[in-house]
Formats: sequence, structure tokens, C-alpha cells
Amino acid sequence: MSALASILPLQQSDPNNSGTKELSPNAISGISVTTRIEYNLRFTKQAVLVVSNNTEQYSQLASQYLVSLSNSALESNTNQINVAFVSASAKLNDIQIRCRLVEQLFVNTLFDPEQSLAVSVLKFAKQHGEAITIVVDHAHALSLQIKYELSHLVNQSKKHKLKVNVVIFGLTAAANQLSVNKSLFKNKMAVIDAKTGQIINLDDNKLKPQNSKNSLTILQKFSLVSIILIVGILLTWGYQLIRDDARNINAETKLGSTENGAVESKSIDSISYSTDKVIREMEKKEKLDVTENAIITKTKLEASSEEINVAILSTPLDSISRPVKEPIAANVADVINALALTINTGKSESTSSIINKEDNISPTAFSENSHVIKNVELKNIAINAPVKVDNYYYQNQVVVYDKGYVVQIAGFTDKELWKRFIREYPSQRLFSYQRLLKGESFIVVTSKVYPNKAAATEALILLPEALSNRNPWLKDISSVINEINTFKG
Repeated sequence: MSALASILPLQQSDPNNSGTKELSPNAISGISVTTRIEYNLRFTKQAVLVVSNNTEQYSQLASQYLVSLSNSALESNTNQINVAFVSASAKLNDIQIRCRLVEQLFVNTLFDPEQSLAVSVLKFAKQHGEAITIVVDHAHALSLQIKYELSHLVNQSKKHKLKVNVVIFGLTAAANQLSVNKSLFKNKMAVIDAKTGQIINLDDNKLKPQNSKNSLTILQKFSLVSIILIVGILLTWGYQLIRDDARNINAETKLGSTENGAVESKSIDSISYSTDKVIREMEKKEKLDVTENAIITKTKLEASSEEINVAILSTPLDSISRPVKEPIAANVADVINALALTINTGKSESTSSIINKEDNISPTAFSENSHVIKNVELKNIAINAPVKVDNYYYQNQVVVYDKGYVVQIAGFTDKELWKRFIREYPSQRLFSYQRLLKGESFIVVTSKVYPNKAAATEALILLPEALSNRNPWLKDISSVINEINTFKG
């Protein structure tokens, strides 16, 4: 009750009277924004966004908050306070923002600017064990990614019992971006109005982006109406032209049909007369052909002895004595060797040593050998596939899945054995990271990061038999990050 009484006073003194009087409802707007920020950081433990439609207003509040931080440090007799202040701009990208914040908080410390602030700042805060405050001006110039990293940093520090405060100041456009993506910032960032000092809900209509409606001037309205009229006149004129052309075409087709009818009647009469004449001539020719064929057949019914001798002598002896050879079907081994030669001429000797022409090979053996050839090609492709250690994959995934799990499959101290193992399973999505084990580098092979333990368990059951025989087990993502940090440290 004492904290609430100091922040929200219910009474104020009257200079004219010795007593006091109650405040009106509008008197709550007189609460200091700095006090509201301190109250929110102390009790709700969320990141704070102070917004205003005036740049000078929120910038002045940012200066006042920095002064209040220095005064609180003097009151607590601490000469040093770990505060980072950045004035954001559209010219600064995410990497530059991360560099400026980390360099101010942790001097002469090596860090990776591509890592999320929720990962790098939280790691250094655990090492130093001191309170951290981050103040950013012109928050509307920050990207959505940086806003999410700052809010997630505060949320994670609360879980690890660390004191990390984030206060950012900017235009109302920054709050509009949060309202559109409210699922990312729910219970992670509070929005405070710089004018009234009141907290604004992300579902409030004030934060929803409003579509600007520009009213048309009289000149613009007149030009729009004139354009519509001109287009209407052009359309009606074109319609009339098309209709007149259609009428002319119909009239021409009718005239043409009458003239063509008279011409066709004459042509039909002439064709009928000519066809009768042709049929008569064809009948005469058929009668003549029949008589000629009868005479020829009568003359050639009997063959002379000379013709018989010539026919016998003209046939070759080879055609009489030697039977015609039927085509012989190719052996399966011949087909396999021919296919192997067409695929790769350099592999002809190895395939011929496996398959001999004298062996009796069944169709199933043919399919198995073709499967061997395909496996050889797949292994050659897998050998040339790139293999790499990706520690950043796990560090970025922990931001999305802070309670994620992986399936640990194998571990290697020899890089060649590790590369050979990865290339043996090209169809599996395998990832690797490095850690220290007994003072030596040790490469661990896992599956991808799953959002929870149930999904990882299901993936463990669905592993192929060759990987299941290695007795894989589940590991949470936090332990993976700790092992990666041991290698870096």
C-alpha cells in the first residue's frame, strides 16, 4: 500500500483551505511518466515502450529517465551503474544496434553481433552478475526483430532471476507495429502514453493503424467526372460502329447466298450429266479388261519344259539346303554389361568382374545389380556433399524454442569419421556442434531442434534402424547451449 500511495496520490493540498479535497478522475493524468516506468519495471517485470506523437516529448522523457537513473545510483552510494543508451536511426541496421548496446554494457568483451541480444546479453549478465538497464531513443526506427529480442531478453532474465530493465521511447508508430504483431509481445512489453502516463493495451483502437483518407479537391472531382463522360461517349460511339458493321455483313451474306444458289443448281446439273457419262465409259473398259484377262489366262495355263528348267536352275542351292536361322535372345548378363558401359566406360571392368556371360542370372539378379549401380552413384554424390559444424543454428533456435529438445545420435573426436558418418545418411537432416570433452574438441551429431519433448520423442521413434541401433537419447536445448559455451570459453 505504501508503494501505491507514493505513486498514485489520492489527495492534494488546497492552498486556500487548510484541509484537502479529492482529485477528479482527470487528475490521474498528472502522474509522472518516470514513476510509472519504475512501477512497471518493479512489479510487472516487462520491457517498457513510451510513445508519443511528438518527438520532443518522448525525447525529453528519455533524458529525464536517464537523470533519474543517475540520481538513484547516487542515493544508493554506487559510483557505477551499468546502463546502455542508443539513439536509433533508420541508417543503423540490426548488427550495428547490437554492437552499440553490448560494447557499452560489457567493455573489452568479445561477442558475436549476429547473435540475438537475448542470447549474448543474457550470457554476459550471468557472468558479471550485475543489474543492467537498456535505454533506446527513437524506437520507431528499430526493426521488429530488435524489439522482439529486447522483450525476450527481459522475459528470459526474469526466468534466470537476473535484473535486466529495457525502456524504449518513440513515436506511436512503434506501438502500432507491436499491435499488429501482438502475439509476439503479449505479456512481454508494456506500452505507456507519454502524455497521460497511462498504460495502453495492445488491443486498444489507438494503436491500430488507421488508413488515411485524402479528400478530393473540386478540381480533382471535376476532372474525374469529365474523364468518365469522355469514356462513356467513346464506348457508345464504338458500339454503334460495331452494330452498323454487323448489319452490313448480314446483308452481304444474304445476297451472296441467293447468287450462290443459282450457280450451285447449274453446277449440280452439269455434274450429274458428267457422272453418267463417266460411269458408262468405265463399264465399257471393265468388259474389255475381262475379255483380255481370259485370253491371257488361257495362254498361260500350261508351262513348257524350258521354263521349268530355268526356274529350277535360277534358285540357289544355299537357300534350299540351309535353313533360316532364327534370332537368338540376348543373355541378361549381356544387357547388364551394355548398360554399365553406357553409364560409365571407366566402370566396365568392375561390372564385368561381377557378372560373367557364362552364369545363369535370373531377372531378380538383374534388378539387384541395377540397384547396386544406383547405390554407387548415390554414394558418390553423398561423398561430395558439404559437411560443416553449425553452432549458430542451436543458438538461434533457442530464441524460438526455449524449451526445445534434440535427439543426440553420435559423437566423434576424429573429423574424418564424423564426415563419413554424415555422408552415409544424406536423407536425414543431421546437425553438428563442437564442445570440449576432457580438454579435447568433440563433435556431437543431433537431429534438428523440436519445439517440445513430445515432438522429439516421436522423431526418436521414427529414426531408421541403423541410427536406432546407436541408442540415441533426448537432450534439451539449454544443455546443448551450455556445451557449446564450454567450447567457446
